[in-house]
Amino acid sequence: MQEGPKVPPPRKLPNFMPRVLAAQVFAFGLILLLGWGGFALFGLRVPIWSAVIAQGLCAAAVSHAFGLRGWWLGGQCALPVLAWAFLSSPIPAWAYLAVFLVLALIYSNTSTERVPLYLSNRTTWAALSEMIAAEKVDETTGKPPCFVDLGCGLGGTIAFLSTAHPNWVFVGVENAPGPYLFSRLRLLGRTNARVEFKNLWDVDLADFDVVYAFLSPAPMPRLIKRALSDMKPGAVLISNSFWAPDQPYDGEVELNDGRKTCLFYKRIEKI
Repeated sequence: MQEGPKVPPPRKLPNFMPRVLAAQVFAFGLILLLGWGGFALFGLRVPIWSAVIAQGLCAAAVSHAFGLRGWWLGGQCALPVLAWAFLSSPIPAWAYLAVFLVLALIYSNTSTERVPLYLSNRTTWAALSEMIAAEKVDETTGKPPCFVDLGCGLGGTIAFLSTAHPNWVFVGVENAPGPYLFSRLRLLGRTNARVEFKNLWDVDLADFDVVYAFLSPAPMPRLIKRALSDMKPGAVLISNSFWAPDQPYDGEVELNDGRKTCLFYKRIEKI
């Protein structure tokens, strides 16, 4: 941890899409060149399905060289196969409506709140768990300490932390119907965790000892001002990757993951 009030520079998540597209374009060109050369020199005719699979494997190899890891490589392998299947198969009209409805369930709140669906990874869960374990809990109140995830997405953070810290209460807040339903099912049977279908601005921050958010740069100035005025003294605000440029924070935790996640945190001063 790095201590002391400071103001962070503007921060963005790494943009992987240029590397993803460049790898596919390179792979397509290479397979096309090899196929043309094989036909021109030796009269070889390569089945289309083998060329599609070869492009996926080549794109994954190039993506690895570009620094992409994990599920990105599997996605690069699958993308040409899915595209070929899409173009070669008759697709009924209702399928387009189904895709639209699924996307609406997942991203229906993006246009109003300017918060895309960012998912915290396991490295971040573990770091949050360590930060929670280091918190000094006031046991004189007789109430368990409370943690809220503003925009909990698929509920992975809440599910992990509620298992690791059974003496805490964990609340997820989500107002996109699809992720809310998924996280609701994910948390079934947990006595110290729940998810609420609610706009993050309707949450009473005074109820929580730790407030966590993985949003976007747009709502951060408003969220930090609300936290400073509404959160109880001694509580902690933690933001994944984003902070308001004009607001100081107390420290940061830099994680060794693929996207170089940084957790900014601010403890609310006691009056």
